[in-house]
Amino acid sequence: MKHSSPDVLETLDSAWDDTSGFLGLLRSGEFSPELAEEYLGLLSSIEVSEGEALHPDFVRLIWFVPLFMEWQVDRSVERGVDKGELANFLDLIRERIMEMLGVP
Repeated sequence: MKHSSPDVLETLDSAWDDTSGFLGLLRSGEFSPELAEEYLGLLSSIEVSEGEALHPDFVRLIWFVPLFMEWQVDRSVERGVDKGELANFLDLIRERIMEMLGVP
């Protein structure tokens, strides 16, 4: 799927929803491996060609995710989340975002 498609942008945005989104729920210390897997699957399905100009909303919706997830680890572990499982998804999501955005 193209990174700038309205469907992709809408789905990335919905991940931040406080009541049903993977990242929104994580904000309150709730970790869903199923939603994490879906989010990772979405990221894996997004195509970004080398040298392609990135849609600003796409960048806005993903650049902060790894840092945000790191900030949520302690809160989630306090609520009984398996730290190893969350850390594994964090690593996989960080790697995929680095692939799409590039690194300095």
